[in-house]
Amino acid sequence: MPGRPPKEFKEYLCEATKAHVSHRDYMASPATAFLKYSVEAKSAIDLCIRKFPTNQNGEYSSDSLDSLQHLTTAILPAIMGHFETYQKNLFAGMIDLTVFNSNFKVSSFAKKLNDGAMGIDMIRLFAYRNIGASVGSIIADNLSSWHDPERVNKHFGAFGFNYTFYSNDDCKKLKVLWQLRHSIVHTGGSITLPDAQKVEELKTFGDRKIAFEKNFIFEVSRKLHPIVKRSTTGIGDAFKANLHPNLDAPTTNKINKFFEVKSSIATWLV
Repeated sequence: MPGRPPKEFKEYLCEATKAHVSHRDYMASPATAFLKYSVEAKSAIDLCIRKFPTNQNGEYSSDSLDSLQHLTTAILPAIMGHFETYQKNLFAGMIDLTVFNSNFKVSSFAKKLNDGAMGIDMIRLFAYRNIGASVGSIIADNLSSWHDPERVNKHFGAFGFNYTFYSNDDCKKLKVLWQLRHSIVHTGGSITLPDAQKVEELKTFGDRKIAFEKNFIFEVSRKLHPIVKRSTTGIGDAFKANLHPNLDAPTTNKINKFFEVKSSIATWLV
């Protein structure tokens, strides 16, 4: 604004409202933290849908439609960033909680994880100095392919449980979202012809600008709810079936909280 001295980018950072999800939330209950964010993102777009100006015929003005499409497109990468955080924190927390698992074998896990070729990036490792980071967080941060649901299945499969984290249908849905996120972030909001060929459902959308109908974010949040519910509950039940007997109440409560899946829109979980 006129008269105000210019500020550096960092100076625009401010205190987040209570609606924001913190890293501590993800560490305590990854699924619940993600679902909270997805509902907040959905509600933010809902507010825009209700409040943006319309013409006399009830249709959005050209400025309103243009702005709504920009905002809806911008929200998807944010949601998928939180979804990656959900995956990584669930995986990392499970590693740390294996100290309470009576059948967990470190050597077997290490052989299966990343096909036995797990490496630790020293630069990333040094970033954790003096902050008391968990072993699980360091391992999760050094794994790639968190944007590939089939590779994520392999990551969780290293624990050796008889449970597939994502179903085939889940993988199809997630691949579409991850590719859209990639095209928004890396190719200027256009689905290039080569990128469109990577996902069967997007093959006819090559060489197009990405724009979504107004209810897209609503549907993203709604359809991710049961995916998160199934994956977290399923892997959680398999994990808890192998716990040491006679764990004390605080430990049991911590583990149950970690695998908890709650949402303010509970009907979307089924």
